[in-house]
Amino acid sequence: MIDYHLHTARCCHAAGTLEEYLTEAEKKCLEEIGFADHFPLGLLGYEPRKQVTMHPEELETYMNQVNVLKKRSSSISIKLGIEIDYLPGYEDRINELLGRFEFDYVIGSIHFIGDWDFTHPVYADDYKHKDLEEIYRHYYELVSQAIKSGLFDIIGHIDVVKKFGYRPASNFDSTRLAIARLLKETNTCLELNTAGKDAPVGEFYPDRDFLALCCAEGVDITLGSDAHAPDQVGRYFTEALELLKQTGYRSLTLFKQREKIAQPL
Repeated sequence: MIDYHLHTARCCHAAGTLEEYLTEAEKKCLEEIGFADHFPLGLLGYEPRKQVTMHPEELETYMNQVNVLKKRSSSISIKLGIEIDYLPGYEDRINELLGRFEFDYVIGSIHFIGDWDFTHPVYADDYKHKDLEEIYRHYYELVSQAIKSGLFDIIGHIDVVKKFGYRPASNFDSTRLAIARLLKETNTCLELNTAGKDAPVGEFYPDRDFLALCCAEGVDITLGSDAHAPDQVGRYFTEALELLKQTGYRSLTLFKQREKIAQPL
């Protein structure tokens, strides 16, 4: 079993040491974990209203600490990942920066629509004053652009726009089918992210129907808890594995130096 989406205290909205995350993974009998903390937005030249990523000067230390733990761990395989915000217009900068570093995998995620961090609890009430159809349409456009960019190995929490439970009247089925086909066409991996179970929406990212759609299209899958504290490592994984099997998945995708490795469920 793997957990490829662990954060660290460096992102300014998580807690715990790397060693504490590893200890929790050992308790839960995981075979492989990957740290994927938030890439410094400062290196992209983007300044959000609230600090939600590590600072630029912390990136090298983050990488060194994960690599040291990787060498020390004899019980669990550890991978060095990163989660990067997809920001339209910043593609060349992201590509140039990724060329400097050696990650095992890169998760691309959408947290911003314009300057609105729609995943941040502080700004959740903004949903009440916006057109939900337009929010979802814009969000899925950004997801599609992120996939087409070819910058990312994995798309993180692909329907996180539902996080606070605000849903439009439209089901966006045709849009989600197009996204599933884009994932397959570009050989981009989908993440089953279990953090949504603890969010107001109360369900995984993606939901069962979206997950089944991706499976039917032959999209590869990986698994992450999006842990921001050690006790969240591997959360709801028993349920997640059952859901994967029910929707037709028979293997998980692991990464090493940005190359895929299939592991039977």
